[in-house]
Amino acid sequence: MQNVAPTRSLTRRSRDLQLAAALIFLLGAALAVAGIAMHVINLVVPFNRGFEFYDLTRKALLLIGAVLSLASLLMALRAVTWRTDNATAFELGEQLAAQLDQRYIFIRNISKGATGYVDAVLVSHHGLLALRITRRKGEFFNEGGQWLRRRRGKWRPMRWNPTREAAASAVKLKAHLRDYELTQAPLYAAVVFMRDPPDVRLKLRQPALPVIHAGQLIADLSDTYFAEARLSASTVQEIVNLLYH
Repeated sequence: MQNVAPTRSLTRRSRDLQLAAALIFLLGAALAVAGIAMHVINLVVPFNRGFEFYDLTRKALLLIGAVLSLASLLMALRAVTWRTDNATAFELGEQLAAQLDQRYIFIRNISKGATGYVDAVLVSHHGLLALRITRRKGEFFNEGGQWLRRRRGKWRPMRWNPTREAAASAVKLKAHLRDYELTQAPLYAAVVFMRDPPDVRLKLRQPALPVIHAGQLIADLSDTYFAEARLSASTVQEIVNLLYH
């Protein structure tokens, strides 16, 4: 199995975002300086008929400059914190690589505007399998799309909902494939816990999506995702190219 991540593309996007942030910051700073200068040096006297427009202009320059500067700082922060790989997904990929042949491509850390963030997608002649992967420990109960976690002997609702996140990723991926007329590609989704019992104990009641331990992924999905071949090699490669680049 090929365990890959679009690291170069993500690094390039990070650099591009940093450059855009720098340009926006310079523009914002220039507008703010112009606004300050117009306050220091009154080019229109207060009694002039056009002073109200002049005053509105210099205040607008200050406001727009401040907004652009703040936006550029947020963009720069996003650029430097842009994750170019996912260590947990890499670990899962290495586990699967020991069991799957080269027809399987495991693409981790997908981060695109059209798809949003996806931990990993397994692409093969079976179709696509979108995965939400976690290293969390504890005792969890999942019924349908709802999650509880046992804390201090009591079941408590979880703010984090991996089923919802996995389903959202699948919906965006499906729409992205549709944009490129790849509607024949079946798409599955699952939640994967990297840790085995007793670190992670799962209680499931008609889960909306499969919830599985990493070590049991292939066995647990043998009747669904891995049940049959559905895509040609050329279609698989087309999907890989679309998600990887």
